[in-house]
Amino acid sequence: MNELSTKICVMYLIGGDKHFLTEQEAEAVKEAIKRGDKYIDLGNTFFAVNQFAKLISGADFAEVERIKQGEWVCRKHNNWVPKGMQCGLC
Repeated sequence: MNELSTKICVMYLIGGDKHFLTEQEAEAVKEAIKRGDKYIDLGNTFFAVNQFAKLISGADFAEVERIKQGEWVCRKHNNWVPKGMQCGLC
């Protein structure tokens, strides 16, 4: 049985490491950065704020991963097309 993930944000660290975060964890990261904290403790993850690169939504992450795999979006029909294939609706 597939369950929906509660991890809705992706935190990138310098060097490319990715950590999947819940909305509450993402908010804690944002607040720690705003406060100027040097370290953030998310329970199972502890990292230095100076290693933080960016925080993106899960939807944006999924789109980036599809593009990395060679998929593309037909802008006319707004649908994803597998690598090496044509839209099929055009």
